[in-house]
Formats: sequence, structure tokens, C-alpha cells
Amino acid sequence: MSLFGSAICLLLLATVDGTKWQEMDDNTLYEFIFDDVDMDHIILNNRICDVYLRCFYSTGPCTNLAGAMKSKIHEVLSTVCGKCTNKQKAIWHHALNTFIPRRPDEWKKFLSIYDPDGIYWPNVKEFMEKPPPTY
Repeated sequence: MSLFGSAICLLLLATVDGTKWQEMDDNTLYEFIFDDVDMDHIILNNRICDVYLRCFYSTGPCTNLAGAMKSKIHEVLSTVCGKCTNKQKAIWHHALNTFIPRRPDEWKKFLSIYDPDGIYWPNVKEFMEKPPPTY
């Protein structure tokens, strides 16, 4: 790739990465959270996963992506990803089925914060036990 082409790519990446989640509409935000992220990279790397969890637990700073995710936790749990596309539901399905068995104590802590009355968990669990959505 030419030097000019490399410069254009860097400029585009800087623009995308510099967009704050607070400035995104719901569709763009859901794409940012689900479609543009390698969930396995976050979940399977304990160091990275811990950064996200500290953000979600309000015990540490949030990256742009972690802050975006945190902003939608209640909505995604309460609606079982109701605003998600089938692709996003499949990604969330995979993320849940990967994270919960690996970090059950963290999942309990997560639920104690975001579903303290246990209202959402039964529907989320039912969603997890079904085959993932196709898209």
C-alpha cells in the first residue's frame, strides 16, 4: 500500500475510533457494541475482560467500547436483546455461553448489580439454552 493509502486508512481508523458512543444513534451503537467487536478477544483474555468488568461494576474507568456496552446492559438484559438484529443476538448468545461457564462468580456479581431481583435472568437463561439465532 502506498504511503498516501496508509495515511488515509489511519485517518479513517482515527475517525471511527474517536467517535464517542454518546454521540451514536441506537442502531450505530448496537453495531459498535456487537458487530464491530471480537467478543472472544475480550472474554478469553482475562486481563482485558477484567478491565471491562471493572467498568461494568463502576470500580474502574471505562474505555469507549466498555462505556457503550455498560450504557445498554439494562436494556439488553430486560428485553433479551430485543433491539438486536439476529446477527447481534447470535453474538450475544455466543458471548453469554462463553463468559458464564468461564467466570460464574463474575456472572453472579454482574447479576447482583444489573438484575438484583432476578427478573431478567430466567428469560436470558432460556435464550441461552436455545440454539443461537441464524442470520
